[in-house]
Amino acid sequence: MKFRNAFLLTLLTVAIIIGSFQIFGIVKNYFTQDIALAKSNNLEIEYWIDPNAVETDNEESSESLLAQLRKRKVENGNLSKIETQDVEDTDVVSKDGEKSLWEKLLESREKDKKAIQNPVLKKVEKDKIEEEKKAEEEIVNKFQEEINKSRESAKKRAEENSKDKDENVNRDKDGKLTQEEQKKAIEKAKKEKERKEREQKEKDKKENIVTMHIRCDTAVAKGMADDPKWQGIVPPSGVILGTTRFKIKEGDTVLDVLKMAQEQYKFQMSYRGNDASAYIEGINNLYEFDGGRWSGWMYCVNGWYPNYGAGVYVLKGGDVIEWNYTCDLGKDLGQEWLGD
Repeated sequence: MKFRNAFLLTLLTVAIIIGSFQIFGIVKNYFTQDIALAKSNNLEIEYWIDPNAVETDNEESSESLLAQLRKRKVENGNLSKIETQDVEDTDVVSKDGEKSLWEKLLESREKDKKAIQNPVLKKVEKDKIEEEKKAEEEIVNKFQEEINKSRESAKKRAEENSKDKDENVNRDKDGKLTQEEQKKAIEKAKKEKERKEREQKEKDKKENIVTMHIRCDTAVAKGMADDPKWQGIVPPSGVILGTTRFKIKEGDTVLDVLKMAQEQYKFQMSYRGNDASAYIEGINNLYEFDGGRWSGWMYCVNGWYPNYGAGVYVLKGGDVIEWNYTCDLGKDLGQEWLGD
């Protein structure tokens, strides 16, 4: 019994010694380089370092795990691209002049596409060709019609010219025929002019319209239009106011119409005396005595020169008034009796 107790005490002592050595070893390793303690501001993390681990490059160790994974994925992708490119190149390249499987596949697809499109394209091309033919036919037909028309018109002109030549020959043979035709044409024109004047006069009578013109032909004949002194006063044509129509009312005189014309056309006009005894001194700055001792202005109505003032002569519809400048007391106007 005593022997057994001694044996148990010895085992317990040995176990305690061995445990003490192990605890001492653990404490020693904790404070040596085999254990690293990493500390952050708020959290302490322990990293156990494997002493058998192989050291890596500084660049790879500095990269994060995510960066390393991305790098490996890119490298694997490039490698796969290179492999697929090699495969494609080997597929495209033909051996001994034979087409590759890829080229044959493309050709078969193109043939199928053409087989589908060909019927439509053929119809479109056919319609286009027919339209072009129709357009060309229309152009040719139009051109042919124009040629036919020009030929017909040329033929008609040639026939008319031949007829005119025959008539001219006949007229040349008989000179009296040409003169008679000329006389007939002149007489016809005169009659037509007179007829129109009568119709216009009748119309003017109904509408109370009179006409008037102002001329200085005698001053032009005397050479005053060529004198720089009278430029702008004596026009080379002798016309100060061309034949102009004026509407009158009952009781209007020659002087009233002259005043209307002066206001409407803004030419110079002056007279002395009252309306009944008015005497016209100057028109367009051409005064009495400017053309000589017996020069001045005279008026006539319907070809008659009255021996009284313009303020006395009462007009009626259809009257024709003329104001003419004389350099010889009316003799140069065909009024001989005025100069006697």
